[in-house]
Amino acid sequence: MRLSKLQKYILEKCHNFKSILPADFYDFYQKSGKSKKIIQDIIHNSLDSLVASDLLSAIGKKTAKKWFIHKVKLTNFGKKIAIKILKNRQRKLPIK
Repeated sequence: MRLSKLQKYILEKCHNFKSILPADFYDFYQKSGKSKKIIQDIIHNSLDSLVASDLLSAIGKKTAKKWFIHKVKLTNFGKKIAIKILKNRQRKLPIK
């Protein structure tokens, strides 16, 4: 399964906390010049795809047209993937 940098960031951040709000992921786009609405849409789409892949479970409200996510937390499969991501992270050596 291929995950984007944002999705990996979401899984790593959820691994550190039990349940987390979607607004806590805004610091991934901290220095970009994008508007807040665009950032919300990008994060919401990433959360939707992670929920569809059974890596996250979402708590929220569903209307006829849209799903409003209030909190997310990792599933057991998501915990395994998050640990694998953390183990694969490697320090870069200073090459002169």
